[in-house]
Amino acid sequence: MCYSRITFLTLPFLFLLALISVNAQNSPTKLQPGSTVERTLGPNESHTYTIELTDEQYLQFVVNQHGVDVMVRVFAPTGKSLGDFDTPNGAEGPENVSIVSITGGTYRIVVSPLDPSSEANTGRYEIKTLELRQATDQELSVGRGDQDRREKGLKLLNEIVDSLAEIRQTQTRTSVKLQSASLLWNIDDKKAARLLTEAVHDARDYLLSMKIEDDAYDQIAQWVQQIRFEAIQTLSTHDPEAALNLLRSTRKPITSENERREQEPERQFEMAIAGQIAAKNPQRAFELAEASLKDSYQRTLNQTLHSLRRANPELANTLAKDVMAKLLNEKLLANGEAAELALTLVRGSYKPAAGTGGIVYPLLSEAEYRALTQKLFSDAMAVTEPIKSVRLYNNGYYSSDAHPEMILMQLKRFFGSELDNIVPGGSALIEKKLGELNATVDESQKQWEEFESQIRSSPPEEAKTAISQAPPEIKNQLFQRLAESRLRSGEFSQAQQVIIENVPNPRERKRLLNNLEQQAAYADASAGRMEDALKHIAKMSNPASQADLISEIAGRIGPGQKRASALNLLETARAILGAPVQADGQAQMRALIQLAGAFSRYDAKKGFEILEPLIDQFNDLSQAAKTLNGFGPEYFVDGELSMRNGNSLANIGNSLASTVGILSLVDFDRAKSISDRLALPEVRIPAHLGIAQQSIAPNGVYSPSVAYVNNLNR
Repeated sequence: MCYSRITFLTLPFLFLLALISVNAQNSPTKLQPGSTVERTLGPNESHTYTIELTDEQYLQFVVNQHGVDVMVRVFAPTGKSLGDFDTPNGAEGPENVSIVSITGGTYRIVVSPLDPSSEANTGRYEIKTLELRQATDQELSVGRGDQDRREKGLKLLNEIVDSLAEIRQTQTRTSVKLQSASLLWNIDDKKAARLLTEAVHDARDYLLSMKIEDDAYDQIAQWVQQIRFEAIQTLSTHDPEAALNLLRSTRKPITSENERREQEPERQFEMAIAGQIAAKNPQRAFELAEASLKDSYQRTLNQTLHSLRRANPELANTLAKDVMAKLLNEKLLANGEAAELALTLVRGSYKPAAGTGGIVYPLLSEAEYRALTQKLFSDAMAVTEPIKSVRLYNNGYYSSDAHPEMILMQLKRFFGSELDNIVPGGSALIEKKLGELNATVDESQKQWEEFESQIRSSPPEEAKTAISQAPPEIKNQLFQRLAESRLRSGEFSQAQQVIIENVPNPRERKRLLNNLEQQAAYADASAGRMEDALKHIAKMSNPASQADLISEIAGRIGPGQKRASALNLLETARAILGAPVQADGQAQMRALIQLAGAFSRYDAKKGFEILEPLIDQFNDLSQAAKTLNGFGPEYFVDGELSMRNGNSLANIGNSLASTVGILSLVDFDRAKSISDRLALPEVRIPAHLGIAQQSIAPNGVYSPSVAYVNNLNR
C-alpha cells in the first residue's frame, strides 16, 4: 500500500519534470559571438537559437554538419522568414549564412534535418559565429536598394518581353519566354500565362514545321518535351491542378507497349505533381495515386505516401494497403520499382527508433509489414544465381534496385537481430544465400571485389602487398583506389606515397598524382578548407584543369571567412590563373567569370574590373567564330549563335549573363550598362534577363548566402 501511494503521488511530479525537460530542450538558445554550441540532432527535431543585432550590422555564422544534413532557417525580429539555407554538400561540411541587419532586434535561427521524417537522419552539428561587425557601405547599399532595384528589374523585364522578336531562333526565344513567365507569376499572372502558353505552342509548331526524316527531328522532339515539362513545372508551383490538366491534355496517345515505357518519366512527373497537390488536397492526391497504381509502380509513390502520412494518415494507410496488396502478387525481382516500393513500405512501417520524438504513423499494421517482409525475403531467397543483366558493378555499388543481394543485405541491415522474429532463422539463411550467390560471380569480378575488400578493411601495408599480386591490367586502378581510401581518411601524404612508390610509369604516375591533388582540393573545398584546397590546385600541373576546378569552387571561396581573409583567398585563386586581363582559353575564361561573381560579395569594384574586359573579348570571339563558322564547330545557325547545342561560345555567354545578374545586386546601372555592350541580342537579352531575375527574385551571391532585413520587414 505504501509503495502504491508513493507511486501515485510521484507520477504528477515526474510528469512535471518531463514537461520542464521538454520545454528546456525546445526553448531558444542564445547564440553568443565567438562561442560554439555542439548538439545532436535527430528526426523530427529542431533547435532554435537567437542573437541580438543592432542597426547596420553584419553577422556571419556557420553550421558544421557531422553526419546529418541540416536545413538552416533565419527569421527577422518581426517573424518574417529571411530564407531557407542548404548547400548541396550532404551530411558533412559547413552551411554558411550571413545576415545584414539594416534595423536591429532579436533574430531567430532554426536548425532542423533537411528530411525531418528520415529515421536515418541523426548526427551532430556545431553552430558558431564567425564574424560580427558593422556592415560595409556596399553591404548596406544592397540591403537598402532592394525596392528600387526591384522596380528597375520589372521595367527591364517588360522591355525583354517586348524585344523577344530580336531573337530569331525558336529554341532561344522559347527559353527566354519560359524564364520571363516564371518571373512574372504573382506580378502579372495574365502575362505570365500567355508567355507560358506561347512557349509550348512555339515549340510544338517548330516541330510540326520539320520533316520526320530530318536529321535533327528526334533531338527537337526531345526538346519540345523538355519545354512542355518546364512549362508544366512552372505552372505546378502556382496551380498544381492546372498543371495536371495541361500535362494530360498535351500527352501523346499511347499506341504501343514501347510508347508506354517511353512515357514512364511522364507518369512519374504526374505523381510528383500529385505530391504537390497532397499538401492542399490530400483526397485528390490519393485519387491520383490510386489511378496510377493500376498501370505501374512509380518511384514518386514514395513521396505521395510520405506527404499523405503527414497530411492525412488514414488516406496514407489506405494507399499503403492497396500498394501492398498488389506487391504481394508481384515478382519483385523482375521489377526494380516494385522492390523499392516494398522496401519503402517495410521501412515506413517498422517500429520507430527510440528517441525520435513525436508520433510516427506507420504505413502498415505489424501483420502487414511482416507479410511484406516475408515476401521480399522469399523472392530474394528463391534466386539461384545473380541476375546477370543488372549485375553492373560500379565503384563498389550495384546499379539495380531488384538485385537479390541488395534486398537481402538491406533486410539484414535494417532489421538486425529482429529479422529472426519475422523470418525464423532469417539472418543465418541470408548469410548462407549471400555466400551461394557470390560463388556464382565471374572470376574477374570476384577478384576485383576481394581486392576492394582488402582496401577497405586491411592496413595500408597489407593492402599494398595484396595489390602487388593483382593482374597488370587492374593494378594501377587498384593502387589509385587505395590512395583514394587514404585520402578519405585524411592521410594525403600517405595517399601520395602509394602512387609514388607503386606506379612505375612516369606519365601514369603524374596523371594519378594530379588526380589526387584534384580530389584533395574537392574534399577540402567541400569541408570549407578553402586555403588548403587552393594549395592543392596550385600544385596541379595542368593549367586548364586548375582553371576548371577554380570555376567549380569559386562560389564557395569566401563564405566561412572574415572579409579580409575572403578577399585574400580570392586573390590567391586569381593568381593561380595568372591574373590575366583577358583569358588565354575557355577554361580560364570560365574561371575568371566565376571569380568576378565571387568578388562581388566583398568588392564589387574588383568584380566589375574582372568582368568588363571579358565582355569585350567575348564580342571579339563571337565575330571570329562567325567568320570561321563551317570550318570547325558550328557556332552559328542562320547567322545567330546557337545557345542550345553545347558549343563553348554559348556556354561562356550563359556564364556572362549569370554573373552580370549577380553584379547587378550591387550596382544595377553598371551591370545593365556592360550587358548592353554584348553585341549579340541572343546573348544580350538573356543577360538582361539575368539582371531582372536577381532584381525580382534574387538567387545569386547575396541570396541565399546573405539575408537582408530592412524597414520593409516591420
